[in-house]
Amino acid sequence: MKRILAGALALSMVVGLTSCGTSSTPSSSNTSSSNEKKTLQIGFTTAADPSDPYYYVATEMARILEEKSGGTLGLELFPNGQLGQEREMFEGMQMGTTEMAVMTNSYVSNFIPACGALDLPFIFEDTDQAISVMNGSFGQSLFDEFEGSGVVPLTWAVGGFRNLVTVGKAVKTPDDFKGMKIRCLENNTYMNTYSALGANPTPMAWSETIPGLQQGTVDGLDASISVLYTGGFADICDYLSLTNQFFAATLVCISQTEWDQLTEEQQTWLREAAQEAAALQADFQVKADEENLAKMEEAGITVIRDVDYDAFKESLSDFYTSMKDSIGAEYVDALFEAIG
Repeated sequence: MKRILAGALALSMVVGLTSCGTSSTPSSSNTSSSNEKKTLQIGFTTAADPSDPYYYVATEMARILEEKSGGTLGLELFPNGQLGQEREMFEGMQMGTTEMAVMTNSYVSNFIPACGALDLPFIFEDTDQAISVMNGSFGQSLFDEFEGSGVVPLTWAVGGFRNLVTVGKAVKTPDDFKGMKIRCLENNTYMNTYSALGANPTPMAWSETIPGLQQGTVDGLDASISVLYTGGFADICDYLSLTNQFFAATLVCISQTEWDQLTEEQQTWLREAAQEAAALQADFQVKADEENLAKMEEAGITVIRDVDYDAFKESLSDFYTSMKDSIGAEYVDALFEAIG
């Protein structure tokens, strides 16, 4: 919790990356002239912490965009859900009231069902494989599904693999999940995965997770190691099970309304800045996860490494087929083909 509060205090430093004259109150008064300073607001729900993947990609994007535009186009960062939770930000972009966001793909897939293919459990062997698939023809086919949604995807980014933190009970096998209340993204694939494992999926906003754990509303949750570290969960939970059950693809996106107000040159700068920042963040993420895992262990959380991955995959053997109706059979099949 202390890290979350510290993240909010770090906002004044973040604003310095963009424009000293920019208001901290969300607005949409920017002009489209490339000769005047234009600042776009980008939101995300996690902390303004250098180890946080959402903060990192947004910060690097701001830096690169300033360079590419010669200081005529910038970003103002709004961490800690200041522009709303993820569903609210996506809907805000659709309506044109939110300008930009770094989003968890698992929330995006509520609006673009084909993106749910990337949420399937135990799909990718490592980060390199996931990046290759997302940046290839399969990832582009998902971007094509955004046409007419009111949101323009700029690039895929890497949130790392999602692992499980729990209170009172460690998880090593599928049987350990039975009866547990697991905070879950409001996402069809995640909820059905936990149900298939015998757990009770409990949708809950990110801001409610720590109170939920403290009050016993939930027994655990999954997130990437870096997010778990920057969120202070080593101080709340007893166990961190390295289940790697979901790959946390993230998305940098912009409202179609705001995109259409940019010149072609500004659009190019913005897309290139997002892609270059995501590439830097992917390399950073692997190292950050290793460092943050060690820090969480030093903080006292018990790390469970002997997870029975084969047992999990076997228990979910029929799950992928069952998800084809909601995701789209062509996208599930294409994903497995892309993985090879």
